[in-house]
Amino acid sequence: MVDLPVRSVFAVGAALMGLGALYFAVRGLDAEGPRSRGLHVVTALVPTIAFGSYLAMALGVGVAEVPVRGGTLEVHWARYADWLFTTPLLLIALGLLVGADTETVFGAVAADAFMIVTGIAATLSGVRLYRYAWWGVSTVAFLLVLYYVFVALGRRARELGEATRETYGVLRGLVGVTWAGYPVWWLVGTAGVGLVPPPMEVLGFTFLDLVAKVGFGTVLLRSRAVADATDASGSDPSSGVSVD
Repeated sequence: MVDLPVRSVFAVGAALMGLGALYFAVRGLDAEGPRSRGLHVVTALVPTIAFGSYLAMALGVGVAEVPVRGGTLEVHWARYADWLFTTPLLLIALGLLVGADTETVFGAVAADAFMIVTGIAATLSGVRLYRYAWWGVSTVAFLLVLYYVFVALGRRARELGEATRETYGVLRGLVGVTWAGYPVWWLVGTAGVGLVPPPMEVLGFTFLDLVAKVGFGTVLLRSRAVADATDASGSDPSSGVSVD
């Protein structure tokens, strides 16, 4: 049973995600060109999915109790369902921004999906040793995701103009810092060593989600002028390099 303070955090998270989704949707109404529209759709869709997840948890849905040695562990599985959809979308947005090839984006999304699935396995494992083992596998997959973000997609970003490079650099740093916070927070939380009590754990994950989703979208929309010009000319306006 989810207690009132935790539900309150979920409710605040739902409200902020909903406001972010509405803001991004309105910003995208007059987007020009397929790439610009794609960026706006993805940007609005991410917090929309998160809004549904947080609303469900605020209403007591999307929560399960997993039997572990010595008792039970409360698992907010709706959060993992959220991540399974939203994190690939964030990587797709990065790919759209730099005009990455399909193979690179697919590789990043596949590594990300494996990271989330193994993270779910870690959380649902009733044996502590198994939880840590799955956490390790998920963390290795996360390092592979970082490879795609910092190396593979980053290489493509360096071929483009200054405006796109700067925007991608900020987004890359945001993803690297916030996404790294998830496995660390999991490890110190209730599913890990238990140093952080449940209300604080929920607050921490909510903060990370807001930065990783709404913060990401806010920064991404700064590239709208670049995306619009790219759609119109077929090249990055500040470099002349084709992104098709």
